[in-house]
Amino acid sequence: MPRILVAALQAIVACAFLVGLYAQIVVIPTSAADQVELFPPLAPHQVPLVTAAILFVVCGQVALVGLGMLLRRASRGAVFERAALPWANVVVGAAAGATVVTAGVFVYVTLADIPSPTDGMDVIGVWLGTAAAAAVGTAAVLLLLAGRHLLVKAIGLRTELDGVV
Repeated sequence: MPRILVAALQAIVACAFLVGLYAQIVVIPTSAADQVELFPPLAPHQVPLVTAAILFVVCGQVALVGLGMLLRRASRGAVFERAALPWANVVVGAAAGATVVTAGVFVYVTLADIPSPTDGMDVIGVWLGTAAAAAVGTAAVLLLLAGRHLLVKAIGLRTELDGVV
């Protein structure tokens, strides 16, 4: 893989990681506080939902670290080695974690009696959105697992080919 492409992708990964950090520290807590200030009955739901949002971002950051390490291996032409598998596992695990967090929010919104300043459509929207996100997350994890399986096969083939050559 060309070094300039790897460097550009690593810069994008680093920027995305920093944006996630900013979201965890500033955006999520501030937005939640603003919403509670505008509609005080949401106060009991602030901590669980902020915690879930921060955990979701942490999962994304963990996936970015794994992706960054795989990019580093790609720049050295070392993706098809056994040492790449732990980083692939990190990415799959982070995606699974984010899906579990999303499913947890879906369950929370389903079971909690969340008040709405309007007609309740915003809560229904969150409920449907988290259901869809959990389904998409599950599909993404399955695709990542299939990709990991292909990586394992490619590593095996490369090892076999190295033995022949």
